[in-house]
Amino acid sequence: MAAEIHSRPQSSRPVLLNKIEGHSDSVNAAVLIPKEDGVITVSEDRTIRVWLKRDSGQYWPSIYHTVSSPCSCMSYHHDSRRIFIGQDNGAVVVSVTVSPPRGLILCVCVCVCVCAAHQNRVSDLIFSLESQWVISTGHDKSISWMSTQSGSMLGRHSFGSWASCLQYDNDTQHAFVGDYSGQITLLKLEEQTCSVITTLKGHAGSVSALYWDPVQRWLFSGASDHSVIMWDIGGRQGRSLLLQGHHEKVQALWYLPLTHQLLSCSADGGITVWNMETTREEAPQWLDSDSCQKCAQPFFWNIKQMWDSKTLGLRQHHCRKCGKAICGKCSSKRSTYPIMGFEFQVRVCDDCYDTIKEEDRTPLATFHEGKHNIAHMDMDPSRGLMVTCGSDRVVKVTHTFVLYINRSHCLEHHFQNSACLTFHFSLCPMKQIISALIFNMSSLTSSLNNLRQNNIK
Repeated sequence: MAAEIHSRPQSSRPVLLNKIEGHSDSVNAAVLIPKEDGVITVSEDRTIRVWLKRDSGQYWPSIYHTVSSPCSCMSYHHDSRRIFIGQDNGAVVVSVTVSPPRGLILCVCVCVCVCAAHQNRVSDLIFSLESQWVISTGHDKSISWMSTQSGSMLGRHSFGSWASCLQYDNDTQHAFVGDYSGQITLLKLEEQTCSVITTLKGHAGSVSALYWDPVQRWLFSGASDHSVIMWDIGGRQGRSLLLQGHHEKVQALWYLPLTHQLLSCSADGGITVWNMETTREEAPQWLDSDSCQKCAQPFFWNIKQMWDSKTLGLRQHHCRKCGKAICGKCSSKRSTYPIMGFEFQVRVCDDCYDTIKEEDRTPLATFHEGKHNIAHMDMDPSRGLMVTCGSDRVVKVTHTFVLYINRSHCLEHHFQNSACLTFHFSLCPMKQIISALIFNMSSLTSSLNNLRQNNIK
């Protein structure tokens, strides 16, 4: 069922620990079970499976439960052991996993209720413990929310296109819904009604992934246009940052506050780690013009200027650095510009190219290969684990590198900026918690030196 690849990380790159196989169709979601060596998967083959790691180091299914329709998405709440599954027929299934009296192995999956939440495939769903709601989006162009206490449907809101992904803020009861038109709608959900707060527009393709960080109040979105956008919701200034570092549709996102890193996964298996601690610049809006804003040559739709100047019209392009409308002759060079999120070479005008220094081309992201189609990703930062799944029917458990890359720098940063406080650092390679009580700057230095001397790995 599963193959053990490595028992512990050997390098700073992601290390494949286990590869789980056994599904007969695409695996649409996989989540790690907190505090246990387990993975829950749902698939197009209509099965819900709980895989637990055995003494041999391999994962074997401890629960194999079949439902009536293909499973499209999942949300898992560990404390109550509840699994919420969205199905292709529009239903939301609530199941409970039951443990034996003695032992940690999950052995029984009991279906509690089935709710007809949508009239078409459920694309995403989230369980809110504070509200006791299950919020879901579907291909029937709607978002719905139901009470887990009464099992009744509380409300529904329709959009102009398929709703593809969802995030929810528990404190403010705001929902973020991405759709196939490339828009993200911000809604305020209430018991029986909802109100549209605003609509975010920036993607040129369908929005396929969302991630909400409630602390920084940042919303990250990934789309089929191969780009990621960070929306600064908390700043209330309309600020957004464009990140381009994929060759295919971005399908999974995860932000790590401790290291200020964003992980994005794409359909071709690419995994990009973005440094979000550095100061970045917003990409400019593209300007409109009937002629090149550098050489004044007309574009091909400017019939009057073409007739007056007796010249053929040119094709319009845009400089990614200044946003001006330019012709091909005035933008003959290409360059990366990571500070604006352009990790790959893009078109810039000749004037802007001359202003870009070599240090401006220093990458602010690292690129890795998941080596399989990634449709969904889940992480357990406390253990440094990541699980990915996709249409190749394979689930991969990987030891991530982001929590122990530059670990001494991260620890030093937290120690130097803290006094008279207790902090807990989760060091995943050791699988233990180091607690430090800091009273003054001298103890800060000694604590940091002790950590370095112990050569924590």
